[in-house]
Amino acid sequence: MNSRISNRKFLIAAICSLAAILMTVKSVSANDTFKQSAELGKRTAKTSDDIDKFIAQLDKTEQAISSVQEAHGKELKKRFDSFLKELSKLDDGQKHATSDINEMNSTGAEYFASWDTSIAQMSNPDLKQASAERRSKVMKDHHDLAGVLSDLDHELQPFMNNIHDLKTFLETDLSPANISKASDMIQRSHTDAQALRDKISGVQSTLKQFLSEAPK
Repeated sequence: MNSRISNRKFLIAAICSLAAILMTVKSVSANDTFKQSAELGKRTAKTSDDIDKFIAQLDKTEQAISSVQEAHGKELKKRFDSFLKELSKLDDGQKHATSDINEMNSTGAEYFASWDTSIAQMSNPDLKQASAERRSKVMKDHHDLAGVLSDLDHELQPFMNNIHDLKTFLETDLSPANISKASDMIQRSHTDAQALRDKISGVQSTLKQFLSEAPK
C-alpha cells in the first residue's frame, strides 16, 4: 500500500516537473522571438542609417572629383589627394552598407524561424491563426525589402568599379590633358551617382516603412 502511494506521489511530481519544463520552454521560445524581433529592428535601423551615411559620402566624393576637373597648377595634386581620401571613405561606406544588408537578411531568417516555433507551441486555434497571418504579412514585407536591398547591392558595385577606374586612369598621368580626356568618365560618374541616389531614395522609403510596420 505504501509502495502504491509512493509511486503515485512520484508520478504526480514527475508530471508537475514536466509541465513546468514545458512552460519554461514555451516562455524561452517566446522570449527568443521577442529578442529576435528587437534585433531585426536594430539591424534594419542600422542599415538605413549606414545607407544615409553612404549617400552623404557619395556627395562629398562627387564634389571632390569635380574640384579636380576644375583645378589648375599646384592645386591639381592637392585636390586629387582630397578626392582619394573621400573615395577611401566611400569604400568604407559601401562595405558597411553591404554588411548591414547581409546581416539584416540573416537576422530576418532567424526571427521568422523563431516565430514559427512559437506559433507551433500555441494551443488556442484563434490565436494561432492570427499569429500565423501576422507572420505571413511581416515575412512578405521583409522579403520585398530584401529584394529591394539586393537590387541596390548589385548596382553599388558597378558604380564603385567605374569610379575606381577613373581614379586609376588619373593616377597614371595627373595632367590637365589627361583630365580633359577623363571628362566623359567624370560626367558618367555624376550621371550614375544621381541614378544611384534616386534608387537609394526608394530603398530608404521601403526601409522606413518596414520599420514602422514591423513588430516592436
